[in-house]
Amino acid sequence: MDKFTAILEKYLVPLANKLSSNRYLGAISTGFSYLLPITMIGAIFTLLANLQIAPYQSFITAIHLKQILAFAPTVTTDMLAVYAAFLIGKACAEKLGLEKDSTIAGALTLFVFFLMIPLGVSGTATESGETVSIAAALSTSYLGAAGLFSAMILGMVVPTIYNLFIKRGIVIKMPPQVPPTISKSFSALIPGFAIALIFCLVRFGFAMTSWGDFNTFIYTLLRLPLQSLGASPFTFIVFIIICSTMWFFGLHGGMIVMPFLNMLYTTAGLENLEAYAAGTALPNIITQPSWSLFASLGGAGGTLGLCVIMFFFAKSARYKTLGKLALPSGLCGINEPITFGLPMVLNTIMIIPLILTPITTFLLSYLTMSIGLVPYPNGVSVPLGTPVIFSGFIAVGWQAAILQIVLILIQMAIYYPFFRVLDKQALAEEQISSN
Repeated sequence: MDKFTAILEKYLVPLANKLSSNRYLGAISTGFSYLLPITMIGAIFTLLANLQIAPYQSFITAIHLKQILAFAPTVTTDMLAVYAAFLIGKACAEKLGLEKDSTIAGALTLFVFFLMIPLGVSGTATESGETVSIAAALSTSYLGAAGLFSAMILGMVVPTIYNLFIKRGIVIKMPPQVPPTISKSFSALIPGFAIALIFCLVRFGFAMTSWGDFNTFIYTLLRLPLQSLGASPFTFIVFIIICSTMWFFGLHGGMIVMPFLNMLYTTAGLENLEAYAAGTALPNIITQPSWSLFASLGGAGGTLGLCVIMFFFAKSARYKTLGKLALPSGLCGINEPITFGLPMVLNTIMIIPLILTPITTFLLSYLTMSIGLVPYPNGVSVPLGTPVIFSGFIAVGWQAAILQIVLILIQMAIYYPFFRVLDKQALAEEQISSN
């Protein structure tokens, strides 16, 4: 174990430190955090409009509530890439040290995002069957899930270019008497003009290729390969191992893997949400909420079962008290009391269940969905703090709520023999100190 730990400390921990401090990965993670209210609004409205309960559907259709509930998703989840472009661009500017100019950087990112979508749409007329083209229309194809990768890329590139001009002082400088807002707007003119020119050339260049435009290129080159990568359970397991291992060394594993989870699985969740709203089969078995719903149930390492063990079965006063403190927060997916109170950090007895437990619960959830016992996630985002069982119900259905109870029992079974060792040690120390 000491040799294994030494190897990880030498190679994996430095890499994890670099990833966790990477400004661009941090910008993507922060941007998606800013995006949460929009995704939640769209997801909840979609869920309320499409709950598959026949009397409920008849009622909301009769009073036109179904039509009313359908308004919000069309300008939230169906246009998520638009919000992502601005928010990731803003977050990236903040990470680059441009806090005062972050809103302008976000606006320029949004401008470039729209610039990369060529005008003109065509379709088949219902009555005549003729192809109808509208030259001045903006296609919505890449405003939602399909444009999310483009939004992420532009959200990193545009603020970086903007930062080059600002840091080198290539801006219009106004006299001190000019109000700050006006001065800031003028200082953005030269970098804004340069960004506009660069991406106009980029758009023209892609128009000369077989792809036709930037978004189609990104979707073809990145989206399909990453979709295949994200669909594999082994990819998800690698993230689990990295996250748990980093927590063992006291590093925030969630911050390290979350940008990658967002990149790979947010689009999958949106596709499921769109399919759910349309009443068609859900395409993706693994989505971003799979992390908190099944793998990290109760927090990183799947420690909710450990909290239950301590609360009900601990013999030492130390772990009885910790169990009382940790269980309420664990039920809401927050496990810092366990991580630092047990502790899990550098606890060689607990490293095996810390890694094994989330892998086991994830694989069991994947199996139950694969064979049809539990539906696929419907695409609803589950915010941190949502209680267990309720989270499974809103993101999947009652079957997932039952599955979460089963997973907690499995967590308890895995953690129990390892916890007994710690509990016996703590009890013996307490007995010695009391004599």
